[in-house]
Amino acid sequence: MYKKILFVCTGNVCRSAMAEALCKKMLKDFGLKGIKVWSRGLAGSRVLKVPAIILKLMDDEQSNLDTHVSRQLTTKDLSRADLVLVMEGYHQEKIVADFPEAADKIFLLKQFAGAGTGDVEDPIGLAEEDYRACKEEIKDYIYQLMIRMS
Repeated sequence: MYKKILFVCTGNVCRSAMAEALCKKMLKDFGLKGIKVWSRGLAGSRVLKVPAIILKLMDDEQSNLDTHVSRQLTTKDLSRADLVLVMEGYHQEKIVADFPEAADKIFLLKQFAGAGTGDVEDPIGLAEEDYRACKEEIKDYIYQLMIRMS
């Protein structure tokens, strides 16, 4: 079983932040203990803020992101993670190029969930329904992860 799960997207204010929050909630719901979950971005920065729509969507899920701070992916993050789940093929390619020693633990979230191949598309700048669809997609994949870990 994976004890340290890292989610990665581009800015760490949308997809990976939602995945982290949803995963933490589902771990509690499934009664799975002792699992550390966090998220980072390839272009994470403390100046980036979680969009208001994401805060609302996570509140609707009883998952609060009010104190979330965007953070840049580091070597330390990769070395301590047992499993790294990324949102896009580009994220996987970039991390493997920069940190080849971590290649065997980096997977596309969608693929790892058993939902085929492909990206979890970034809704930043799109309509509210796109954010909502992205959240639901991530939620489904995290649920599949929980089933796998139970």
